Amino acid sequence: MSRVLMAKYDAGLLKPFNYINGYARLGKYLDGHIAASSKQKILRTIHHFRPKFREKAQGLTDLQLLYVEMWFERQLMDYDRVFASMAVPACCWRRTGEIFRGNKEMAELINVPVDHLRDGKIALHEILTEESMVRYWEEFGTIAFDPSHDTLLTACSLKNPSDESDHPIMKCCFSFTIRRDEHKLPALIVGNFLPHDPPTPE
Repeated sequence: MSRVLMAKYDAGLLKPFNYINGYARLGKYLDGHIAASSKQKILRTIHHFRPKFREKAQGLTDLQLLYVEMWFERQLMDYDRVFASMAVPACCWRRTGEIFRGNKEMAELINVPVDHLRDGKIALHEILTEESMVRYWEEFGTIAFDPSHDTLLTACSLKNPSDESDHPIMKCCFSFTIRRDEHKLPALIVGNFLPHDPPTPE
């Protein structure tokens, strides 16, 4: 695993993640897809915790940020194995929402190819309904900086990320766990989704 990571670093493929771009992507999605009132609720929550993330990250050296990214890549490799053996839909994403891993059950649940659940091709906010998106960000904000709480059980409704899709919405029990790096920053969030109702039309 270490050799794989060093090879990616030597090839210029491993570098600190640009979270500014991640938040910009989220903001662009909010601008075009949800009501102003819901957008304000989400932004209010994000504006509460984002400065804390920024302050901590700015205190790290480039080398420390690179080590964080190596830690993140190791986690992804571990979850590749975990997800392959799971029958429950699951995926993991960065704190800005980009999905970096998911299993075939998750792909089937939202009707996308499984390779779309890799490397940030789609984001969590693109597969949550508006109400679920607001709930997720508010609940994430409650435990993001609470080291005594890293797991939360809630509910959500999932949808296909395409605006043109007629794939049904899936209501799910939803649990997510925050994995923090050595600097106590939420770096990887792992979610499990258990459908509990028949699909409903959009």
